[in-house]
Amino acid sequence: MSVSDDAILEFMFNPESQGLPLDVISNTVDSKPKYNISPELIARLEALEKEAVTLVEKENNSDKALDLLNQCIQIESKYPSAYNNRAQLYRLRDNLEAALKDLDYVIEDIGEGQPKILKQAYTQRAIIRKQTGDLEGSRKDFSIGAKLGNPIARSIAVSENPYAKMCNQVMMQVMNQERLRSSSSSSSAENNK
Repeated sequence: MSVSDDAILEFMFNPESQGLPLDVISNTVDSKPKYNISPELIARLEALEKEAVTLVEKENNSDKALDLLNQCIQIESKYPSAYNNRAQLYRLRDNLEAALKDLDYVIEDIGEGQPKILKQAYTQRAIIRKQTGDLEGSRKDFSIGAKLGNPIARSIAVSENPYAKMCNQVMMQVMNQERLRSSSSSSSAENNK
């Protein structure tokens, strides 16, 4: 399937892409990774990752999960998904410096050409930057994560956009005035009966 075919499917089945031009949507689907990894190796790495996620979610065993993610990276150092997952684990363990290092590597090198990987990396890095007080860096990363299709990043980018905030406040004032007007006119109509 071509990138444009993927973009059309994304447009059809992802309600968040409705109204966007196909060239914008095509930027949110996987295209050409910078580094090629054989499908057999990817299947092996994905199995290790899945096991790591299960260990954290079901057994709360982050040590063993970290070992498995490190094993993925030792097997294939250009596999960005393992870095994203390891960064998430580092973040949960409050090792923000290590998490940022992994995310920077994904964003600046091995995630190139893989929007689905990048949207996660940018969103995670935005969260960490916000935690550490880098609000401008956080805003930029949320914006990029949103453009790549991450719904969390999109929601936060919109809610933290000063223009969107101002617009929302104006709309809320108008809506409240309309409600007051309609309730007072319905009260007057009932009193006149």
